[in-house]
Amino acid sequence: MALAILALGINTAAAVHTLAPDLDLQNISSLPDISRLAELLPQQKASDPIPDTAVVALKDIQSTQQQYVAALQANNFLLQQNTDIVRQDSISLASLRQSVVDEQVIVKKISSQIADEHEDVKKISAKISTLIAKVDSLQNAISPEVTSSISTKRAQNRMSRVVRKKMVQQSKPVGPVSLGGAPLGPPATTPAPQG
Repeated sequence: MALAILALGINTAAAVHTLAPDLDLQNISSLPDISRLAELLPQQKASDPIPDTAVVALKDIQSTQQQYVAALQANNFLLQQNTDIVRQDSISLASLRQSVVDEQVIVKKISSQIADEHEDVKKISAKISTLIAKVDSLQNAISPEVTSSISTKRAQNRMSRVVRKKMVQQSKPVGPVSLGGAPLGPPATTPAPQG
C-alpha cells in the first residue's frame, strides 16, 4: 500500500511538471512534504519468516530440478551419440547395398559368360561329333573288306604291311646315294671348254 501511495505521489509530481512547465523550482518548496505523508500511512509489518519445512521443500525441489537438468544433459549426450551411430550405420548400410548391387552385376556378367561358353561348348561338341562320324566313315572306307575266308587278324596284318611298304617306298631316295646314306643332288655338269 505504501508503494501505491508513493507511485501516486510520483505520478502527481509528473503531472504537475507536465501541466506547468514554467513552474519555478523555488515554488516547489511550497508544496506539501511527501515524507510526512509517508509517516501518516500505517507501516507494513515485516513478513513472517518462512518456516524451515518450506525452505527444505524448496531446496528439495531445486535439487530435483538440478538432477533433471543433469539427466536431460546426459540423455542429450546419449541421443547425440546414438544419432552419430545411426548416421554411421546408414552410411555402412548404403555401402553394403552398393557392394551387393555391384556383386549382382558381376554375377550377371559371369552368368552371361558361362551361358556363352556353354553355347560354344555345344557348338564344338556338335562339330566334334560330326568329325568323329567322318573319321569313322573314312576308316571304314579305307579298311579292306574282310571276307569270311580271311580272318580279321590276318587282314589287319596285311593292311599294316601294305602301309609299311608304301612308307618305305616313299622314304627311299631317288637318285645316287652317298656312302653315309644321304641322297646326292643331281650330277654336277661342268661346262665344256670352249675353244
